[in-house]
Amino acid sequence: MGLLVNIDNGGSFTDAFATDGERVAHIKAPTTPHDLSQCFVDSLNRLSRELYGAENLAKLLGETDHLRYSTTSGTNAVVEHKGSPVGVMVAAGEEQGLYGAAADLNDSSLWRAMVPSTPVAIHIKKGKLDETELMGGITALISHGVSRIVVALPSPEDEALVKAAVLERYPRHLLGAIPVLFSHELVRDDNHGRRLLSAVVNSYLHSGMEHFLYGAERISKQHHLASPMLIYRNDGDSARVAKTTAIKTYGSGPRGGMEGAVAYSGLYDASTMLAMDIGGTTTDISMVVGGAPTELAHGLIGDEEIPSSFAMGDIVSIGYGGSSIFRVENGEILIGPESVGAAPGPACFGRGGTIATITDALLLAGMIDPDNYLGGELKLDKTLSESVIQQTIAEPLGQSVDQAVDSMITAYEGQIAQHMKDVISSRELDIGNSSMLAFGGGGPMNAGGIAEAAGFKRLIVPAYASVFSAYGIGFSDLSHHYRVPLTEVEARGEAAVIADMRTRASRDMYGEGVEDDAWTEKLEVSGSVGGRLNSKPYVKGKLSKAGKGLGDVAVQLTATHALQHLQLKPLSKTRSKPATASGEAAINLGSEQINLPVYSLKTAQPGDCGAGPALFRDDYLTCLIRPGWSFAVSANGDLIVEVQP
Repeated sequence: MGLLVNIDNGGSFTDAFATDGERVAHIKAPTTPHDLSQCFVDSLNRLSRELYGAENLAKLLGETDHLRYSTTSGTNAVVEHKGSPVGVMVAAGEEQGLYGAAADLNDSSLWRAMVPSTPVAIHIKKGKLDETELMGGITALISHGVSRIVVALPSPEDEALVKAAVLERYPRHLLGAIPVLFSHELVRDDNHGRRLLSAVVNSYLHSGMEHFLYGAERISKQHHLASPMLIYRNDGDSARVAKTTAIKTYGSGPRGGMEGAVAYSGLYDASTMLAMDIGGTTTDISMVVGGAPTELAHGLIGDEEIPSSFAMGDIVSIGYGGSSIFRVENGEILIGPESVGAAPGPACFGRGGTIATITDALLLAGMIDPDNYLGGELKLDKTLSESVIQQTIAEPLGQSVDQAVDSMITAYEGQIAQHMKDVISSRELDIGNSSMLAFGGGGPMNAGGIAEAAGFKRLIVPAYASVFSAYGIGFSDLSHHYRVPLTEVEARGEAAVIADMRTRASRDMYGEGVEDDAWTEKLEVSGSVGGRLNSKPYVKGKLSKAGKGLGDVAVQLTATHALQHLQLKPLSKTRSKPATASGEAAINLGSEQINLPVYSLKTAQPGDCGAGPALFRDDYLTCLIRPGWSFAVSANGDLIVEVQP
């Protein structure tokens, strides 16, 4: 097979992974938020250097069968409130209540950024539209500087009336035409307020996403990528740019890690697995139960948790990352949620950072090799870390620098573990003999301490932990979902609704370049239980029975074209033998400096084993094996760490 290339564009770093089943390459490149096209190209160039010894973007893309891409662009726009201002038009009388959605907004700053002007009313009586009022409303919104308009009315028929009038007055071929989104065309949802919010978020993100993603696709085509670039979505599947809605890219990066966790739960026969992804800005916590990811029936957007009409992975993000800031207030160490990102970054980067981070603490603790950070690309300066920790942490706490470093690491691991226990408790799960999967650039560094504090007895560090979200994208297929609420199904009839969904699926798959005999369908009855997505097989004529006990019941058709996936090595029995250390490192462990053996997971062989305390250190991976824990390398090349009996 040709190359499978996956790219995960994160807040601090852009990760990339490529393999053809024999060759493997993976890299990390600093994210360039001012121009995401730059880090997209940088990551591809770095992959080509890994594979060919020199940059050759055309050769890389010419050999690529599938390029799957997940971008943080939409997430960043939500976090930073930097999208396209949206004008809203609703049914008369709903300007303030927004079909009940106003109660969910709670004076949301994100909503004010998305919708800067008061919503405009539309009057429709007996199927008649007041077109003079409509055009006046549009003019008023445009005068307030909106660049897109959302029309959200209770019925698709009413929206169709408005659409006909808008297209007559503002035909799309004119330069002055303003994009208008009709909410029912985006999603079918009986909850008018939730559908409105979804349409607004989508329109807010659309312009920036469109500009950037088509730019990335153009770069790919210019360098001879034969198949269309695929965008990885927050529902765990992929599609080409032209068939992707902007809201579906929100939070898609962490979902890649979740997809990888699903594959690993099957490989290691873990009925329950908690995945912990620590990046530069956040720690993302998700769970796999019974071999499936836990999903919210209605995903939440942003820190203010604006509800949407779309199912999304149940991923909890907290502001603890490698670049999260540390400070002391009233004698207590507080962490995040603010981050110094990759620029200026932690103080040790030497780019002007003046705030202490966990990266600075781990450097002084001896866990991070200052000469081999990011494969030696960046040399770290211990003196800068020591200075900033002395001034901002040690002195306020009345401690030495070594003591402050230990306090920082203990606080970091303890606070993440507490968040983890809160998530587990809120989901009413018993971790019992379940495993914790640790990945991301910073995940393995503190995984041992976090697992110990959270009560886990088994820790799995994937072979490609540093780029695992990019790796996980490689388990996705090309897919589209069609969902119709129960009320509409009952009104139109099951046969008519399913026939319509099949027609839409056939049309969309044709647009993907997939013929009718090359995709499969899955029909389900979906709904929510306690806010979480629950699906059952669809049986003709038994819709009511299947939907019993579910909220927001709908019929869903999923059309899937299978893509080539990454392959995990089966866990064949391996002969255990003592691992061979490559050297020693002086580590500050519990304010006491000790010398530990250093191992490399990159060069380790299946069956290699040993006991802590020890340190694994590679170009993109650092993992401390704590006292009382043992380690072994699996047949898949992963590091399995367990509490010693």
